[in-house]
Amino acid sequence: MTVASETIAYCTSCKMDLNHIVVAMKADKIAKVQCLTCEKEHLYRAPKGLKAPKKASAPKVDHSASHSIELEWEKLMHSHKDVALKPYGLKKAFDLGDKIQHPTFGDGIIGKLIYPNKIEVVFRHDVKILIHTP
Repeated sequence: MTVASETIAYCTSCKMDLNHIVVAMKADKIAKVQCLTCEKEHLYRAPKGLKAPKKASAPKVDHSASHSIELEWEKLMHSHKDVALKPYGLKKAFDLGDKIQHPTFGDGIIGKLIYPNKIEVVFRHDVKILIHTP
């Protein structure tokens, strides 16, 4: 991670996990970020959905859930194989069934439109809710 790269962080103003731009680094850790939604700058806070693993034990992964997401992703990508990939951006509009290319999460397909400005995207290993401009 470097300054000016994009990351997911918890926005203290929006009260959500959103895309941010890294503004400052301290050694190899993110120190400050700027929210791409409200454009406010604040200290970096890890996304609420991600918690740091405990040092004593390895994190437990539910392989059946991630495996079923991957199968669904493969099925959707195959059924939409003729649709071109669009690069993801906050200021771009997307429709149901569009294939997107996200810089962090990789290739995905839009499975649901959430009013007014969110999309649910099925990626290979996870389902994410992202912001967009309709």
